[in-house]
Amino acid sequence: MESLRDIRQNIKAIKSTQQIMQTMKMISNARIRKAQDAMVAARPFAKKMLEMVTDLKNEVLALPQPEIGESWASRFFINRTGDPHKIGLLVITGDKGLAGSFNAVVLRAAVRFLKENRDKQITAFVVGKKGRDFLARLRMNNLTIAYESIGIFPKVSYAHAELLGEAIMKSFLEENLSTVTLIYNDFKSMASQNLVEIPFLPFTLLSSQKAQDEHEFEFEPGLLEIFKLLVPRLIKANMYRILLESQAANLAATTNAMDAASKNAGEIVDALGLKLNKVRQAGITNEILDIVNGAEALNN
Repeated sequence: MESLRDIRQNIKAIKSTQQIMQTMKMISNARIRKAQDAMVAARPFAKKMLEMVTDLKNEVLALPQPEIGESWASRFFINRTGDPHKIGLLVITGDKGLAGSFNAVVLRAAVRFLKENRDKQITAFVVGKKGRDFLARLRMNNLTIAYESIGIFPKVSYAHAELLGEAIMKSFLEENLSTVTLIYNDFKSMASQNLVEIPFLPFTLLSSQKAQDEHEFEFEPGLLEIFKLLVPRLIKANMYRILLESQAANLAATTNAMDAASKNAGEIVDALGLKLNKVRQAGITNEILDIVNGAEALNN
């Protein structure tokens, strides 16, 4: 049986851990509102950029083949020249744990993707220390980490999205990747986050009547030049939105995990308190019995 000292030390240790969890919950709560505001503010711009490129799709693809060049503009829509044995994978996780299943669900999806494409050469782009460390430990011959971004959460800026977007575009074009798949957690609400696994490149564009209408616009300095300016901005704007979505989802998951852990710690402390009282009462009872037995021995 544990001694009173051991039980008191356990209670003290668990209470200290509970305080840490409550502090982490308070910090995440303080940050989540700012993260949500930034996420919501980034959505309209990214959506409008996608609408603009969607409107230009038919005009761009209708350009003479020597001018458009299959190796650049049309690759972002169709990519017929991409090597089917070369693909890209973008994985976004958190930098730290203590966020429930937030990182685990992304990494499981990444493992499934790697198994399904074990016969292909995979170029990986990783955001978050958890994802970077996990992929680095795999030591797969067909997997190369081309870009990693560590320690950017919870202070994501557009500069991080620019660097990541440029790295993805460079590899997509220079290494002749056929596709780039994105895996991350999307923010749904404070109570839940959705695992998202979608093709990031080539573009999955909107389908709308507006995009199908014919335009009689004149483009200066030219349609292809404007398109070449819009594509990088579209990629970076959507990358920024996705990073903000993942950041908000991570903070929400941390808040929920710390709240649950704090409640569990409280229940353990209560159980140990009952155990402490039982041990103390048993000790007092034994002492009383010893005194009674000693008095009876003296009387006899």
